[in-house]
Amino acid sequence: MPIKARRRQRRDAFELLSLWVTGYDVQVELGVNGRLRMKPLWGDLDTPVMLARSWLEVRGKCVYPEERQGEKFVFTMVGEQSPPGFAKIVADIQQRDPHGMPQYLTYRGSTVPVFECPKGVTQLLRQRRDDSWSAWMDVPAGYLRDCLTVLSTKAVHYISLHEHIVEKEHWLNSFALQSNDPAE
Repeated sequence: MPIKARRRQRRDAFELLSLWVTGYDVQVELGVNGRLRMKPLWGDLDTPVMLARSWLEVRGKCVYPEERQGEKFVFTMVGEQSPPGFAKIVADIQQRDPHGMPQYLTYRGSTVPVFECPKGVTQLLRQRRDDSWSAWMDVPAGYLRDCLTVLSTKAVHYISLHEHIVEKEHWLNSFALQSNDPAE
C-alpha cells in the first residue's frame, strides 16, 4: 500500500463507542436578553429581546471498546429553535470552483456533484484537568425534549457515539441516547 494511502487511513479513523450514563443535569431559563443591557449594544437589531433556552449536560463512562473502558465524557446540549447547521441542505455543501460554479466529476460515465462533507456534529475536546472528553452541541429544541424523555424512564441509559478522527482532531459524527446497550 502506498505511504499516502496509509496516512489517509490514520487521519480519517472511525470508532464506535458505547457509554453508560452516569448522570445528567438540566437547566431551563427564560428572561430578557442580557445583551440588551450592555453598553454599547452587543449584537444587531435582529437580536431577540426575550430568550428561552434549555440546557442538558449528560455524563457517561465508556464501556466499549475495552481499550477505552473507563474514559469519562461530558456532553452539553443547548436547545435552540433553529440551531446553526440544521437548516443546511446537501446543495449547500457542494464544492465550488474559484468562480462560484458547482463542481462535478465523472463517475462510471455519469456526472455527479462533488461535496465537502462536514467533519462532524461537533468537536470532542480532551479536558486534561478532569481527565475527560467534552463536547458542546447546539441542538433543535425538540431533540432536547426527546433526550429528556429517554432520561426520565426508569431503564438503564446508554450513549452510543460514532467518533471520527480527522487530522488528529476528534469529532463527534453521531450521538444517540438510548435505553438498550449499543455494545450488544
